[in-house]
Amino acid sequence: MRVLFVASPGLGHLFPTVPLAQAIRAAGHEVRYATGGLSVAASEAGFSVIDVTPGLDYAPIFIAEGGGDGPQPIHADDPEDEMLARLFGRVSGVMVDGVVDAARSWSPDLIFSPPLQGAGPLAAAALGLPYVDMPVGLYDARRDLPDMVREAMREHYERHGVTGEPPATARISTCLPGFAELLPEERSPGDAWPMRYVSYNGGAVLPDWLRHRPERPRIAVTLGTIEAQWGGIAVLAPLMAAAGAVDAEFVLTLGGGDVSLLGPLPPNVRVVEWAPLDALLETCEAVIHHGGSGTTMTAIQAGIPQCVLPQGSYQHSDVDVIAQRGVGILADAASLGAEECYTLLKDEALRDAARRARDELRSMPAPSELVPRLVALAGRAR
Repeated sequence: MRVLFVASPGLGHLFPTVPLAQAIRAAGHEVRYATGGLSVAASEAGFSVIDVTPGLDYAPIFIAEGGGDGPQPIHADDPEDEMLARLFGRVSGVMVDGVVDAARSWSPDLIFSPPLQGAGPLAAAALGLPYVDMPVGLYDARRDLPDMVREAMREHYERHGVTGEPPATARISTCLPGFAELLPEERSPGDAWPMRYVSYNGGAVLPDWLRHRPERPRIAVTLGTIEAQWGGIAVLAPLMAAAGAVDAEFVLTLGGGDVSLLGPLPPNVRVVEWAPLDALLETCEAVIHHGGSGTTMTAIQAGIPQCVLPQGSYQHSDVDVIAQRGVGILADAASLGAEECYTLLKDEALRDAARRARDELRSMPAPSELVPRLVALAGRAR
């Protein structure tokens, strides 16, 4: 079986797909990526990659309709699903010709992409191939979101003469059953194939300080890459000012952010540009983050409490579920301080809930267990 993975140009959209791709390849099948932008980093996981938009600067594509003075939808507070669909319809639109060409030239048996990557289902329908998607998080799990993306890509469907659907489809979901119970019907996994979330953050040679747990409790602090690069890291200034009063070590990952925006840092704050999140959280007692799906799920995998500071975009989608399950707390970045940090470190109910969520995640089928189902799906379409 040959599987073509189509990912949008962002690491947050690429990384969740890699464990499944690795499982497919480990079972003896062939995997190739068709993507662009930062997601060509799939090559660092050992995969052959077709860059469908070589040299393209994606930044202008992420600018809201109406010109450069508008906000970037990816960093807007509580965007409507239709806004996300239009945004990723634009992103998918510039990729679609390259994706269709990659599929025609390689002849895969199945195409896979997250729901917001509309070039995947278009190529699958154009070539009569089965198609599988997997929401990256709760924000893109709405069942009719692919229809919204398709509508946003209407001109590309017309241009490629595609009017039908892929001959066979399936959805994979990494949503915990306990989370699914709290979701509105339109975002629940329904009959999706459950799969255990397995973190992938890219490989790294671990520095000495990350090889062992520290003597003092360690708290990770991250805003991912999108918010940090757009200047959002400045919201962490109050926390950094209060960190010196907490008997803990803080590890702040900059993710491209400007550390000078935070002012003087106390000596118990370690600043790094980047660290593999799964390895970092293994040494931590808690994490403070922006609410990104990858960070949320990696914290659940580590079984540690989390404090979420949703800064915009679709980070808000996970917040209510995290609070309702008791695995984390929501805080205002402007007032976040020592009290919230000690809650993360000492609240036993919070810590027990985080461990229960970790155990629930571990009970879900591993990516390797889904490979036979994918093979069967590809076979049915022949």
